[in-house]
Amino acid sequence: MTSNTNESSKPRITFTIGEFDDMVILKMSKKRDVSKSEIVRNLIHNWIEDNHDLLKVNYEIDFKEITEEIQRENLKISLDKSLKSFEKEIIQELPEFFEIVENVNIEDLADHFDVDTKIIKRIIFTHGREIKKTGLDLVLKNSVISKVK
Repeated sequence: MTSNTNESSKPRITFTIGEFDDMVILKMSKKRDVSKSEIVRNLIHNWIEDNHDLLKVNYEIDFKEITEEIQRENLKISLDKSLKSFEKEIIQELPEFFEIVENVNIEDLADHFDVDTKIIKRIIFTHGREIKKTGLDLVLKNSVISKVK
């Protein structure tokens, strides 16, 4: 397993899985009509929720501490509304992307730009005016970003 970090210092984890596991995940993604990465995220999230006692005993993971750390980090992010250079680059790429794609879910757009979904959400929620300056009008509904015609 390797971890790549983007400019936001949020880890992007990539790993190789076997043919059998890949086929199972592919079938699950088709059945739910979501990306394979979303299936893997859900599997990991569910496992963590179901095994918090095991994680505490074997890895000394304190969920309260992690929750507080995430809240502090999110507070810092929400207070900093400045447009980062990599966000500006993504915004400049959006019109070309939406020439071909009419709508896309947040996870797939994040995968396309190789960033965390939080970055896409931050761009959409915080920098809508910058997006409109490119001539693109987007709406977000149920985690799907659509181009307004």
